[in-house]
Amino acid sequence: MKVAILYSHLKEHGGAENVILKQTEMLNWKGYRAKCFFAYIDKRYRLKTNPHCYVDTYFESLPENQTIRILASIPLAPVTLKALGKSNVLICHGYGPSTWIGYTLKRLRKMRYISYIHSPPRFLYLPRSERKLWRFDGTRNLIYFLGNLAGPIFRFIDFKSVSCSDFVLANSQFTAKRIKSIYGVDAEVCYPPVDTETFKPSDRNVEKCFHDLFGYPFILSGGRIAAVKRWEWLIEMMRYVKREFPRAVLAITGEISRGNLNYVRWLIKRAKELNVEGNVKFFGFKSLTELVDLYSAADVYVYSVPKEDFGLCPVEAMACGTPAVVWNDGGGPCETVLDGKTGFRADPYNIEDLAEKTLKAITYFDKEETRKSLPEYVRMKFSKEKHFEKLEEAIMKVADG
Repeated sequence: MKVAILYSHLKEHGGAENVILKQTEMLNWKGYRAKCFFAYIDKRYRLKTNPHCYVDTYFESLPENQTIRILASIPLAPVTLKALGKSNVLICHGYGPSTWIGYTLKRLRKMRYISYIHSPPRFLYLPRSERKLWRFDGTRNLIYFLGNLAGPIFRFIDFKSVSCSDFVLANSQFTAKRIKSIYGVDAEVCYPPVDTETFKPSDRNVEKCFHDLFGYPFILSGGRIAAVKRWEWLIEMMRYVKREFPRAVLAITGEISRGNLNYVRWLIKRAKELNVEGNVKFFGFKSLTELVDLYSAADVYVYSVPKEDFGLCPVEAMACGTPAVVWNDGGGPCETVLDGKTGFRADPYNIEDLAEKTLKAITYFDKEETRKSLPEYVRMKFSKEKHFEKLEEAIMKVADG
């Protein structure tokens, strides 16, 4: 069976991109002929992520410009027939134009498609104040402007795209509830996959090495460094942590680029204002191997994102034996972090309580024990095998009509 997996762009390794690439890899390993297609692929990722030629673009002749290619995906959706027309099933990852392409090809060729929703489009459904934080690069700025200018049109396109899907998958119960509220559709939950063969505890000497280098406790956080993720809350948290542990270090991983450089500079300035600049380290982009070592070495992983749809990083940290602290705000991390068992949940957006739960996690959990129990918990609920089982079930239902 030929399966095409669609998304708007491959520019960085965020949560959605990792799910798409892992789905493509798993489907091919299981004997499907699967390929993922993007409107835009950054040249830095073409070779790194494409060892078996499973990554391609559904536009051949458009300029190599991210904004043009993403926005053109809506009016030029019929053009994608050339690249996608021989597929048996489309898996359209939203938010973005991919679900509209699925809807268009269903109308033109009666092709069948699954919508895998990571989040309803933020530029349409977030509160206005949060939408402003979301527009952290040129493409998002333009989309934000167009959303304000023609919001009803975009909401109609989005509604038709998702509500007419042959099957809808959500990355969490939290997202499934939002899908029901916005589109009136019942989505099945298919949690993003964690490769537990890769994400597993490193040697204990790694932990000792990091403590020797950076001090104790070693607190980790990571992901896309953008204002909407509220990294400043972690820096503010370090004021309280420092009172108990003057040598504590908060290590932040994530790519620093031209698009987020001003925000990173502001975070560094904020750390200086709070007198914690010596306790906050920006590690930049890290390879998979380096990430596993960091997850394993950390005494606790802290996640500041409010109302996150799923939140892959805390689960990866737990797979490496490290407890996580998240907000108790009903978002996706509340489904993955069991309060008092695999980590703690802090009172929503209360920085002092976030610090208190972080300190509690450091002393409450026995790292020797969590190195055994947390990886097993992740294997049981969030492994790639669990993900593939649910994904294949959806593919079979759609293919059988």
